[in-house]
Formats: sequence, C-alpha cells, structure tokens
Amino acid sequence: MSQNRKEDGMAEVVVIGGGPGGYVAAMKLAMNGKKTILVERDQIGGTCLNRGCIPTKALMHCSEVLETIRHSERSGICVDSWHVDRQKVDAYKNEVVEKLSGGVAWLLKKRGVQVIRGTAVFTGERQLKITLPGGEEQYLSPQWVIIATGSESALPPIEGINGKHVMTSTEALDVTDLPQNLVIIGGGVIGLEIGSIYSRFGVKTTILEALPELLPSADREAVQVLQDAVGRTIQIQTGAKVNAIRDFGDEKKVCYEVDGTAREITAQKVLVCVGRKPNTRELGLDRAGVAVSDRGYILVNECCETTAKHVYAIGDVNGRTLLAHAASAQGILVSEKICGRDAEVNINLIPSCIYTRPELAYVGKTEEDLKKAHIPYRVGRFPLNANGKALSMDEPEGFVKILIGKPYGEILGAHLVGARATDLIAELALAINAECTVEELIHTVHAHPTISEAVFEAAELAYFGQTVHVI
Repeated sequence: MSQNRKEDGMAEVVVIGGGPGGYVAAMKLAMNGKKTILVERDQIGGTCLNRGCIPTKALMHCSEVLETIRHSERSGICVDSWHVDRQKVDAYKNEVVEKLSGGVAWLLKKRGVQVIRGTAVFTGERQLKITLPGGEEQYLSPQWVIIATGSESALPPIEGINGKHVMTSTEALDVTDLPQNLVIIGGGVIGLEIGSIYSRFGVKTTILEALPELLPSADREAVQVLQDAVGRTIQIQTGAKVNAIRDFGDEKKVCYEVDGTAREITAQKVLVCVGRKPNTRELGLDRAGVAVSDRGYILVNECCETTAKHVYAIGDVNGRTLLAHAASAQGILVSEKICGRDAEVNINLIPSCIYTRPELAYVGKTEEDLKKAHIPYRVGRFPLNANGKALSMDEPEGFVKILIGKPYGEILGAHLVGARATDLIAELALAINAECTVEELIHTVHAHPTISEAVFEAAELAYFGQTVHVI
C-alpha cells in the first residue's frame, strides 16, 4: 500500500466533475438522503460557469450596453462622451463568475455534499483512486458512480494551430487586450457569440465556417435573419476550409479555400472554436467496464446508464446534447433513478439558445425534419415588427414561428429569432412536453405589452390562418 494513501472514504454515490450536471446531481442526491462525494479537479461550476456560458453572457451584457449607448440618440438620449474601460469589463465578468461559483460551493456545503479537490481514476468496477493536489491518494468504493467530467475545446489538425496568438474560447474571454482584428475559425454558437462580443468592442471580425450553412440544425429562415443581422458587423464566409495558420510579421495569416479557390486573410489573433471533445481519456474507463465510442464519448442508454452496472455518464461526456441545461436535466434524471424513482428526459425536446442580437432559440422539429419525414403540418409565423413591446424596445427584427400537425393541431416545433427569444422558448418547450394543442396555447391569455404576445399570434396564424395584428 502506498505510504501516501489515505483511508478509504465512505460514500453511497461519487460524482466525478462539478459542472452543471455534476453539482446538480450531487445536490439532488444529498437532498434525498444519499451520502454523496463530489470530486472536482479544477473549479466548482465546470466550463459553463467558469469558462463558458456565464462569462460569455456577462461580456455579452457589457457589449450590449455599449451598443445601446452608441445608438441611444435614436431614443432621444444623447451621450456626449464615453469610453470602454477593459479592465473594469473584465472585473465585472469575474465578479459575476465568482459570485455564482461561490454560491454553488455554499449550496453544496449546506446540502451536505462532501467536496474533494482531486483527480479521479477508475481502478476497477466502481473502484476509484482520487489523487489530491499534494500527491496523497484516497480510495473510494461507492455503490454508484456518476461521470460528469464535461468536455474541452477540440483543435483540428491544421498547420500552425498551436502557434502564438491562436486562442480557444477560454483565452478569448480575456478582453483586457483586444486585437484590432480577429479571425474566428468556426461559425457555431461559440464563434457567433464571441464574434458578436468582439465586434461590438470595435474589433474587425471575420468568421470562417467550413459548412455551407451556419447552424445546420436550426430553422433555415431563422438562421438567415440571424446571419443577416450579425453580418452587418461581422464578415461571414461559409464553405471555407482552413488549411494553415502562419506567422505574417506581427500578425497571423489564415490560409483557406472556398470552392477549391485558395484565399487568405490576416489578423492579429485567431480564435479556433470548431467543436468540443469529451474529457474521458484519463479516467481509466476500461478498468471499470465503461465503453466509449470512436470519438471518445461514453456510450449510454436513454437513462444515462453506461455499460458498467451502477455507473452513469451525464452531460457532454455522453455526447447526446452538449448543453449545460441538458447536463443538469440528466443529473436530475440519474439522481432520481438512484433514489428509486421514475424519471425521464426527452432528448428531442431540449431547447437550444444562441445569445447573439437578435437571439435565436428553438425546440422540437424543423420544417426540414417534417418534410423529410412526410409529416403534414401548418406554419404560424408572426413578425416582431408587428409587436408593440419589440417596437418599443427598438428591436423589431425577427419572428416567432410555430409548426403544428394536421389535423389535430399538436405543436411539433417552435423557432424564435429576436429579442427575448431565449426566455420565450421555455413556454413552447413546456407546451410540446405537455402535449398541448395549439388551441390550448391560443386560449392562454398573454399579457400586454409583451413579446410573448407574438407566441399567441403565431399560434393563431398556425391554427386559423389569420390573426388580428397582421394581414
């Protein structure tokens, strides 16, 4: 036995990873009387709270405040002078992150979850070795294990991708030293959000996306509205295959091709955000009998059970849906299962949100899905330029689009682009999950003036083919 080895810890459940899946699962288990240990090697809150969702939204807010000031004269508010203090912007972002991470740590303590700072590795079936920061080892043999180790930025095999001034999304969150110009490789959610932030802070930004279209899983009409809006301040090139990133004096030269034609663009910095990869390589999963896919994602069933008995995998590591709220939902699902209760998560009804301006949010089927499956449907589309609240806010761009089935009027999908879309999508997700008909949505009174009225009127258009405020 190692001289550094500690006595075995006692726990019914060990959760590996303290992100939005892991800490939610750990707290739910503790609330239901299970002795739970949470092992986290880095920071409580995971990527989402510390290096993803939360810091980007804090920076997005700061950049939107700046944009509002720039256009305030239209509303009769004349701002004579202003400047951006990048150090204070960064401090604001950090304050938000620290407040939330501290709050989660406090909640874990109050719920009775034991938190161990260290790295977990399987040594056998439900046998874990935890290496603490000082090198000491602790061994745990719980009844259940939940793997919630998340994911990290994936770097494609591009020449020069590891060079100086080539960033991942983590480094891009530091806005104290903004470049004059930036090239973003990848036009997904991360690229669009960070690109929006940087462009509002005055950085000349270009997005290079390899696919022929942005956001292929989203509604094409909604994406076009988003792309047109974002494209007013960001240059977007789709179908761009990047081959190399090379030094060019004090700048970087990005070499790419479109339709076989070689092109290049220079910038002071390059951001690479082409996807994520699971944090599974160092867990010793083979020793636990946990199978993974060719891409390293842990194989699970609909209940997030792995191929090893009493071992679950939630969140990004199972590759089902790489979203923080999906990880939390799966954490609740698994905690309920362990406590002997029935629970389920419909993976097809998890809303997706993009926090650009205008925002984009969607849930359920797209028109492309329905056409491919030969499902008869009707469309209700209500423009926000006919909505009083959107006009009052000077954000009339976008629409609410609802897809309903024939002949029963069940809600099949919803696609929102515009102000508050990421908040409004919850109503449509609830309606689909509760198997509401569009009639029930119509009979629900929506307050005035709110953007939610656009949901009501889109529902009327889908059902009746007409509504009061558009012809």
